[in-house]
Order: sequence, then C-alpha cells, then structure tokens
Amino acid sequence: MASFLAALLGAPFNAFHLLFLGLVGYWVSLDAAERGSNASLLWALGCVVFQPLVAGYLLYRSRIGGRPDPAGVQERLVGTFVIGHFVAAQLWFAVRLTDVIASVTYPPVVELQYYLALLAVGVLPGTLLVWNRGWARIRRTLGWVHEQEREAVQR
Repeated sequence: MASFLAALLGAPFNAFHLLFLGLVGYWVSLDAAERGSNASLLWALGCVVFQPLVAGYLLYRSRIGGRPDPAGVQERLVGTFVIGHFVAAQLWFAVRLTDVIASVTYPPVVELQYYLALLAVGVLPGTLLVWNRGWARIRRTLGWVHEQEREAVQR
C-alpha cells in the first residue's frame, strides 16, 4: 500500500501539496479573522490537519459573521492557487487511476511538468470563482450569506 501511495504521489506533487496545505491554513485564518472569529487559528489548524474540514468551514463561515470588506488581492491570489491545486489534484488522481498516465514513477522533472499542466487547467475555474465573483454568486444563490453581507449588497 505504501509503495502504491508513493508511486501515486510524486515528489513535486508532495511539495505542492504541502504548499497547498499552508495556503489553505493561511486563507482560512485570514477569512475567519476578517469575519470576527475568535478561533481563526483553530479553524486554520483544523483545516490543515483534517482537510475535509475545509468544506465544513465553507458551509459554517456564514454563521461566524459577515465580511466588512471584500477580499484583497493577496487573499484572492491564495484562493486562486488553492482552487487550482485542488482541481489539479483531482485531475492527477483521475489520470493516474485510469492509466492515462502510466502507473510508473517518473523522474521528478516529468512529474513537475504534468503537475504544472494540470495546475494551469485548475487555475481557470479558480479565476472564474475568485476574480469574477463566481463564488459570491453561488453563495448568494444557495443562501450562504451572513446578514451583514446581505445588508452591504442591498446598499
């Protein structure tokens, strides 16, 4: 089992996944603090250690509080990379498990090329969701918006 996981997760993928985890923690900490949470560091650590908690945070964050201001450029860049990496990781697993990319261990340079190509594909939905206010529209449609944010939108 360990050799299968080692073959599935190449060296560049591991490095970018660690970067991804750091960025997820950073983004969750920024967002929770901006919403007035007293447990922003706890949310960040929880999301880094137990990654499915990110989905829980996204569902719960409208109960924490509203954001007084929209996200800044730095936070949007982090969000774009996080979504891009998430899409790249899902594509990576799909192409490895369907044998589109053979289940052999490639040199790290080749693995890096595959990862960067998949990351470029993943950044496209990240750009649409983060920079073109796609995620904000989805949240409003599903009703995942705090009352403070609703008031700001109506003004």
